[in-house]
Amino acid sequence: MPQKGKFIVLEGVDGSGISTQARLLSSWFEKNKETYGKTCFTKEPTEGPIGCLLRLVLTKRLKPLDEKVMALLFAADRVDHLYAAGDGEQREGVLSLLDKGINVVSDRYNLSSLSYQSREVDLKWLRQINSFAIKPDLTILLMIPVQDSVERRSKSRFQEEFYEREDYLREIRRNYERIAHLLQTEGENIVLIDARGDIETVFQEVCAAVMQLFTE
Repeated sequence: MPQKGKFIVLEGVDGSGISTQARLLSSWFEKNKETYGKTCFTKEPTEGPIGCLLRLVLTKRLKPLDEKVMALLFAADRVDHLYAAGDGEQREGVLSLLDKGINVVSDRYNLSSLSYQSREVDLKWLRQINSFAIKPDLTILLMIPVQDSVERRSKSRFQEEFYEREDYLREIRRNYERIAHLLQTEGENIVLIDARGDIETVFQEVCAAVMQLFTE
């Protein structure tokens, strides 16, 4: 049996640089695959049927749904993300890839649901409906001030998505920090990184956290 792969998650409010850091990390893993093995990159919401529905809501192409409905859809999409069976690595679930010894890096995961939906939904209930979600080996939480997030998004987006109002983002950022500290006390490996610096500086900290994981 191959050694189990590592499950790494990148998290943060919109505009914190998750997608940029994921692309850089993808290139880094490819260059270092002899050391760290094969790595698959994925994201939530997924490209599956429930994930596609969520993307339509988030981009306001469908009418807004009740926040409890959104929470259940995100949880269902996460089940699909973890347990899906397909005929290729991009269609296989996270658990299958990890069992094959393939590392998985995800752009968002369970911490997003807890932080975004707990604005209006009870955190205990959110944790219950996501209780099937395995703990990542490492979660990297990119932290930036909300004003920085707003400025970055205004330069790169042509429309505002569902959760991107500034007042929402202030609550969500507070939730991220609060819930991350709660999960840390429960034993989850969560590293908070100040993402206000230039891209390369932030990436060096991301790499340091990843390399530390492989030495443990």
